[in-house]
Amino acid sequence: MTGWPDFFLAMEAVMAPDGDADLAGDEFSDVHVPDCERCGGRLKPDVVFYGDIVPRATVTKAYEWVANAKSLLVIGSSLMVFSSFRFVRRAAELGVPVYAINRGRTRGDELFVTKMNEDCVSALNGLNRLLSLHQ
Repeated sequence: MTGWPDFFLAMEAVMAPDGDADLAGDEFSDVHVPDCERCGGRLKPDVVFYGDIVPRATVTKAYEWVANAKSLLVIGSSLMVFSSFRFVRRAAELGVPVYAINRGRTRGDELFVTKMNEDCVSALNGLNRLLSLHQ
């Protein structure tokens, strides 16, 4: 992998049941998101960090997509963060079927029509092969 600091490539992690990784120690305690030299605000990619608030416009748009969806597919998420779980909950409330591919327990297990307790990469590769046969 190019572009990844050797620091990350050298790390060893234990795979958690939800597909996440448990890292030994506190290697990220010194990570600092830089401040803008011009305005003093935080520089960061267009993402929401843990602990940040999802912009209202983003949430509203996502709720619209859920309301207009024929189904919802959750891939590789434990849904333990409410920011993602709320959309699964809304889909279930609206009668939109929710499917999942994830190893281990998730916060939305009781809301899924079907859940594949599989590795996401293997499951998606298999699904891709299956769909390719029908084209």
